[in-house]
Amino acid sequence: MEPRNLNQSLINRKKTAGGIILNPGCALSCVFCGGLKKPAELEIKEQAIRAYKNLENLKEKGYKRISISGSDSIEYKYITELIRYIKEEAGFEWVQLSTHGVRLADSSFLRKLILSEVDELRMPLYGSTAKIHDSVTQKRGSFNKIITGIKNLLKRTNRIQILISCLILKQNKNDLLNIVNLVDRLGIKYFYFSIPCLTANLSQNYSSFYIPFKDLVPYARKLYNYALKINNKIFFLEIPFCIFGVFNPENIRNTSLPPDLGKYCQPPKPYKTSVPDLPSYRLKKKIKMCEHCKALSQCDGFFCNDIDRYGTGKLKPISSKK
Repeated sequence: MEPRNLNQSLINRKKTAGGIILNPGCALSCVFCGGLKKPAELEIKEQAIRAYKNLENLKEKGYKRISISGSDSIEYKYITELIRYIKEEAGFEWVQLSTHGVRLADSSFLRKLILSEVDELRMPLYGSTAKIHDSVTQKRGSFNKIITGIKNLLKRTNRIQILISCLILKQNKNDLLNIVNLVDRLGIKYFYFSIPCLTANLSQNYSSFYIPFKDLVPYARKLYNYALKINNKIFFLEIPFCIFGVFNPENIRNTSLPPDLGKYCQPPKPYKTSVPDLPSYRLKKKIKMCEHCKALSQCDGFFCNDIDRYGTGKLKPISSKK
């Protein structure tokens, strides 16, 4: 059941970007999604048709920025041609590509990607070492490839912005500070931490990787206190303020604003909700405790699938008292 009070506020939020989704499969098999096999060629063509139609729809709505995501969109055979089309023919001003980043180690592909005029790459780092990162991706060599790709990209151009993401997991919970240091050594300023989403499937076992909100506090607070000393541009997404015990809306952002997925790239039926662009596993809600929190007006609360399954434990609202 969807949280009633949140839906209308989400619908009313002004979108800043449109989005298209491509699911050509993924070379990795990350612990939180299990990897996705490459679909039949006909399905990939149908996805591409929907994506191009969506671009027309989003252009009509007046968007100038486009986010490309999926699993994993960089593996779409014509991804560089698509980006060039978005920039040169469709006339959008800015394109972000979300990807696992492994293909960047291919120097020939990297050259084509740079020439496509993509503006931002959003890529994950799940550990400061190959052992930890690859234990999450379940693909040996993925860490070395993404690091090689990032370094080669930085050598060739400073035009493309790199945004690094990291999900806090059981596999890397004791490596988070080292990840901050690694990203800093690479010279990347834009970086955020988040958590994986859970589906409503109660039969699925998340215990091998997932840390519930109620158990996240010691790792999140240690990370928060250290990270902002190294880089004050680091931010935290989809995690309530009470996990950190501070009210800092500059670096902690727990208000959902997914890109406008237009008419043709909405979540599939199993995950569709009454909120456009928002799949069911990203629905959040505020609970009784939230009414007494200083962050009430700037926080969407907890992921429903987490709080309904695991509860709040010893979490407390942030006091408004000095």
